[in-house]
Amino acid sequence: MAVPGEAIGDGIADLLGIEPGMVVQTRNWGLGTACLDGVRAVLERHRGGELLDESADEIIDVVLLCWREGDGEGAGEGEDDLVDALMDAMGNLDDVGWIWLITPEAGHGGQLASDELAEAVPAAGLVRTGGHSLGDGWRAIRLTWPPWRRTWR
Repeated sequence: MAVPGEAIGDGIADLLGIEPGMVVQTRNWGLGTACLDGVRAVLERHRGGELLDESADEIIDVVLLCWREGDGEGAGEGEDDLVDALMDAMGNLDDVGWIWLITPEAGHGGQLASDELAEAVPAAGLVRTGGHSLGDGWRAIRLTWPPWRRTWR
């Protein structure tokens, strides 16, 4: 499978709303997949620095969470694993920050079932606010805090 972002190139930062100086974290990076390497390289050039990994304790503006069917198995069943991953990703997320859930598109192997996504997102306390194709069989789904929570949190 090709690396996401290759077809979009440097415009991927604009597509994902990532600006220089933003604190960007990657999650689920090292579980036997290089699905974000092309995206990471472009964003690091754009930002002028490295992206943070899962061990970071800074306040995060944007999380890039790579997720494929079967990731997280053993911790629970199905959407529970994705819920846990989303909740972990929210740990240091800024009140106005967002998560890009990067997953294979339908028909490319490893894609999430639409019902799994539909159940996991609200169970984690998030809302889906958009999405983009990254090309090469990958998509990014934008998840944010619900509007009422941003003012409450």
